[in-house]
Amino acid sequence: MEKRIELVSSGVLFKEEEHEYWLTLPNGEKKQLCGITSAIQRQVAGHEYDGCPEYLIKRAGEYGTSVHKSIERLINDFEHDGTVETEDFRNLTADMNIEASEYNVTDLSNDDYDSCFYSSNIDIVTRLSQEDFGLLDLKTYSNAKLTKAQMTKARYQLSCYAYMFELQNKGAKVKELFVIHLCNKTKKDGSINHIAELVPIERIPSDICKALLEADRNGEQFNNPYELPKEVEKKCKRIIKLIQTKKEAEEELTHIKKEILETMLFLDVDNWKGDGITFSRTAETTRSSFDLAAFKKKYPDLPYDDFIKKSNVAGSLKILTA
Repeated sequence: MEKRIELVSSGVLFKEEEHEYWLTLPNGEKKQLCGITSAIQRQVAGHEYDGCPEYLIKRAGEYGTSVHKSIERLINDFEHDGTVETEDFRNLTADMNIEASEYNVTDLSNDDYDSCFYSSNIDIVTRLSQEDFGLLDLKTYSNAKLTKAQMTKARYQLSCYAYMFELQNKGAKVKELFVIHLCNKTKKDGSINHIAELVPIERIPSDICKALLEADRNGEQFNNPYELPKEVEKKCKRIIKLIQTKKEAEEELTHIKKEILETMLFLDVDNWKGDGITFSRTAETTRSSFDLAAFKKKYPDLPYDDFIKKSNVAGSLKILTA
């Protein structure tokens, strides 16, 4: 039977007004830690607010804080303030087992307090089983769908949370990551911009998250493996179109060849020649191959290396599309 994992306290004091994280060390001293959101903003999400006036950024921040507080009151005090956003949150999470809200995590590992540098609060932690958890981050963007920059930020943010969550809670496994996207604002034309959705987020491996945090801590630029060079990104749509065209052409050609082969078999014809094209039918046959693995197993003492011919193989590029 799985042992139930209880969440461990980080020992961090979060000063909300100053937005500061303070860790109490074993000797009683206080150490200030850095939030990971700013690190992610610097390293991979610098374009999140491109072209947005400062006053709108500030206004959006105030709205986001207000929604966060309403949801905290719902979770911690069972107080529903009647706002649409709070009701939307309640409906979206109705089937979830919420374990904690504003749960603080750090990158403390093996009691190495000197190396502990980052801390952040996770909006929502859900329990999936005795040792499995889900993490959710609340976003209040006005746009209906998250932009590429917003999605990048959310993906790294939640993945870094997952990395630090598993560091702090030994044996715990983060199985789900979601953005809760909520918005209920009045537009200039008087209509309501209403958004309420759960956005699943694909987790980034912990070693990549660790590399990002280490690069930021050292004042270096992180090389984002999920960001394409601009000259490559410009060609992506064309590449996808070419691959799709090739796939459709190959499927059509396979179907045509099947029809022609059936006709040649019916007419008992081996060859046809047309204008610039030749059709040749190959008779059914069997193929033999040498089972090297089975041979080695039966004759393990033979000097196989003396008979292995090696040759250089040129590198190649594999492209996968969604």
